[in-house]
Amino acid sequence: MLEPTGPREQIDIPAPRLQCTLDCIRKGERIEILSVDDQHARVQALRFGMAEGACVECVTRIPAGPLVLKSGRQEIAVGRALAKRISVRRLS
Repeated sequence: MLEPTGPREQIDIPAPRLQCTLDCIRKGERIEILSVDDQHARVQALRFGMAEGACVECVTRIPAGPLVLKSGRQEIAVGRALAKRISVRRLS
């Protein structure tokens, strides 16, 4: 039988950042919209029902394409350029 020869090494795994931009979220994550950095982007986000404080879920991420978000019963494709200008907080 083998026995440990030295102290156990502890590996630190970084916790996921709770606050980031919308383009960083993964499929299945629920997020809260915190802010939109400029007026034009804010107007676009409002058209999609993504006002500050709104909670949405990432349905899928299309490689090199948009993110598909679900807000209530509605699904919305958000382009990466707009997603980079929206600050969010991970809920799950």
